Amino acid sequence: MNQLAFTIDKTIFPPARFETFGALASDIILILTSIAGAIAIIFIIISGIKIVTASGDQKKLAAAQATLTYAIIGLTVTILAFVILQVVQYFLRSSVPIT
Repeated sequence: MNQLAFTIDKTIFPPARFETFGALASDIILILTSIAGAIAIIFIIISGIKIVTASGDQKKLAAAQATLTYAIIGLTVTILAFVILQVVQYFLRSSVPIT
């Protein structure tokens, strides 16, 4: 006789990956720092293109240099925030790593 129903395999719907709030927060922080770093790198590339295509116009060059400065500051802040979180986690001896 044919079966009308089937059993759900546990590998299709695995149990929740986050057992604690700290594990969830760690993954969210990692995702956000990755996105912020990628955005900063994109702005560095865009400002580089603007510098090359400024054609001697001082206003365009100044705007591109400002964009480059802010992108580098943003990337530095993102990296420092991640490093500070790693150091704090190390000293608190958390069982859930940020990375």
